[in-house]
Amino acid sequence: MKQRDNRNRRGGRNGAVRRTEARRPEAHPLEGRIFEVAVDALALGGAGVGRLPEGSEGAGMAVFAPGALPGSRVRVRLVRVHRRHAEAVLVDVLAPSPDEVAPACEHFGSCGGCLLQHLDPARQLAWKERQLLDALARIGRVTPEAVLPAVAAPALSGFRNKMEFAFQGQGGELRLGLYRRDDPGRVVDLRACVIFPEEGLRLLDAVRAGCRAAGLAAFDRRTGEGVLRHLVLRHSVFQDRWLAQILTAPISPDGAEAKALRALGEDLLRRFPALAGFVLAERRARDGLAQAERTRLVLGEAALVEDLAGVRYAVSADAFFQTSTGGALALYAALAELAAPAPGETVYDLYCGGGGIALFLAGRCGRVLGLEANPAAVADAEANARLNRVADCRFLRADLAGPEPLPARLPEGFARADVVVADPPREGLDAGVAAWLNRTRPARLAYVSCNPATLARDAGLLAESFRLRAVRAVDLFPHSGHVESLALFTPG
Repeated sequence: MKQRDNRNRRGGRNGAVRRTEARRPEAHPLEGRIFEVAVDALALGGAGVGRLPEGSEGAGMAVFAPGALPGSRVRVRLVRVHRRHAEAVLVDVLAPSPDEVAPACEHFGSCGGCLLQHLDPARQLAWKERQLLDALARIGRVTPEAVLPAVAAPALSGFRNKMEFAFQGQGGELRLGLYRRDDPGRVVDLRACVIFPEEGLRLLDAVRAGCRAAGLAAFDRRTGEGVLRHLVLRHSVFQDRWLAQILTAPISPDGAEAKALRALGEDLLRRFPALAGFVLAERRARDGLAQAERTRLVLGEAALVEDLAGVRYAVSADAFFQTSTGGALALYAALAELAAPAPGETVYDLYCGGGGIALFLAGRCGRVLGLEANPAAVADAEANARLNRVADCRFLRADLAGPEPLPARLPEGFARADVVVADPPREGLDAGVAAWLNRTRPARLAYVSCNPATLARDAGLLAESFRLRAVRAVDLFPHSGHVESLALFTPG
């Protein structure tokens, strides 16, 4: 994608840019006021939903309050009022929800993760299914012919195989953890995490202590000063081994910071037998992404190997792989059942990433063609195909955008798909892909969605040529507001 040119071509004298002070809209009269609200629903993202009480100013307006649970009565303070709804913060709980449970993590409420840890897991899954169906009806104006039983998370604790931790501060005040819920610019110095394995927390503590002892400072995106940006920890359930990556701002390879971090990596590899590799990488862009632009140093192994029902995947520090290994297996198995590829059939896997779904389905059909815009992901997919010695699985770089989203020339034998699997990003299908599907009408389209709103929109676009035969919620990330789902479309 081309970067937008944000330069102002109407600069003033000496190239100076004339700026007009943006007028801040006046605060709504209700902002800052506290109301008592009965919470009766859970919105996408996990916020509780209620309405301003009768007899009050703004009566009937919908209020969204993160942390509030359906069935509770709460006091909230309105922080932003829109035309038809308001955003609020939870002040206190007057009457708890009957579905509330004691959160297991000491950081719950301050850490920005696990928004729903205080909601009974069975009710979490039930609400996610309801959010999926509500979005389909409200946005897509479609009703599935069947709602298959939701897939519960295989584990409720210790299930994350990857986590990204942020650095903040310096020296003895250096913090390493996750961002606060109430202050996304400040890092919680994490000491516990219910959803991450214990060995990962011990590695986290060791990295924090080592960076403090070395006197290293976190990178400040506002000033550009400092070094440390993120720690990325990965775990292979299959190998029970770990990979640690420290992401920094650009540093001299011969400088004191690089030497200190190399020494830290060597120390970690000595102290943690399960640590397979240590990677030192850097990112120049002043954003919050934990994605390397350049790898500077690899000690030990550069990748782990994961296994899903006999299919092997090489997972490097920056590779995409589902962050719940058990959840990925449950999701892929449910997808295979829904898509039902048969021997001799050709499957297209759109937005295939590193080939996770394509390789999982390869043994169930005649051939698979994976299509992906990211060339690094295509290289990972090809390497994983070689790792599994899969012959009838090909991968191509394809933008999957514009009026002709697929390459004009496809490998021999892949001219037409019997089954299409689509696992798009949160933005959903590109309009060109939806048009191509409506035009080619494969016998089955299995859609993997991480966003019910865009699935619903796309279901409306596909209604021109397809029927929505079935949907199924999958709790890939328990305790969070994330809603994963599967949908099956057939021509009709």
